[in-house]
Amino acid sequence: MRARDGRIDSIKGFLIILVIMGHVITAVDNINIVNHGMMGLIYIFHMPLFILISGYFTKHPDQQKPVDMWRGVANLLITILIFHSLKCVRIHFTGGDFLHAFREFPFGILWYLMCLVYWRIILYYTPRALLRKPGLYLCIALVVSLLCGMSRLYNFLALQRMLNFYVFFVLGFYFRQGQVNTRWWNCNKLHAAVAVLLLPILFLYFPRCGNIMNGADYYSLSGVPGKALVLACSVAMSLLVFNLMPDVKWLRPIGRDSLFYYLFHIPFINSVLGPLTRQYDLPTSFPFIVIYTVIAFAIVWLLNKVAFLKWLTHPFIKPRARSSAP
Repeated sequence: MRARDGRIDSIKGFLIILVIMGHVITAVDNINIVNHGMMGLIYIFHMPLFILISGYFTKHPDQQKPVDMWRGVANLLITILIFHSLKCVRIHFTGGDFLHAFREFPFGILWYLMCLVYWRIILYYTPRALLRKPGLYLCIALVVSLLCGMSRLYNFLALQRMLNFYVFFVLGFYFRQGQVNTRWWNCNKLHAAVAVLLLPILFLYFPRCGNIMNGADYYSLSGVPGKALVLACSVAMSLLVFNLMPDVKWLRPIGRDSLFYYLFHIPFINSVLGPLTRQYDLPTSFPFIVIYTVIAFAIVWLLNKVAFLKWLTHPFIKPRARSSAP
């Protein structure tokens, strides 16, 4: 069994803290330009890099059997259904319509897990002749990402987001397979130059470039050049963080449990933190955003000590034990 990569866990830990911060900003503030700038910076790379790492850890189709791939997909679907159902129950007990909420599948942040289901299936059943041509496959995924905003799929079954971010998943997959030019991948000066050049332009024309990078918004053909700039900056920022992020010991356990933090931070932020800041008109300048992020993180860290809650994130279908009988 391959040993865990502490540096990758550190990156995931760092990213999940940014995810929490981004959702804190969304929940408590919609005006402050500094907070919007920070949210744009976060959104330009945090989920793309998370998805790239997901592709990085995805086995080559030739290295796994169909039953193993489908078992992994089933495990993801079970987790999605559990947390989608819990959301619907909360809506029901707060006066909402359970069935209407259930039809809004998958809710909120579950789009990422739903996309993982799609990506793993698509990658596994991609014709091997095409899979052996990383340049062509990446170009196809890039074109799909550029044009998917014209589909008007929006949040329907997370399909538009699946199309939007697939290029990052494929990029991570090919890098792990050793089929990406490492000189380009490791060229931090190039990535930094692209980021420094494009970030001011994006913030000028797209103050909340996360609106494009969230993958579920519509734009016309005239919006494709802007989407191309956002994608270029997103790739550059993602690779810059991937290459330069050090191995930080205290981030490792957070990265190992990143799915737990991802799934459990939203209920506290949306049901407790957001309403409290609005009800009592609490300050929402960026220093306070940092404080609220620390509080939200601490709450989820405590919840992570509850065994049953941890089980909910990993209710795995385990392989059936093989009989020793002939």
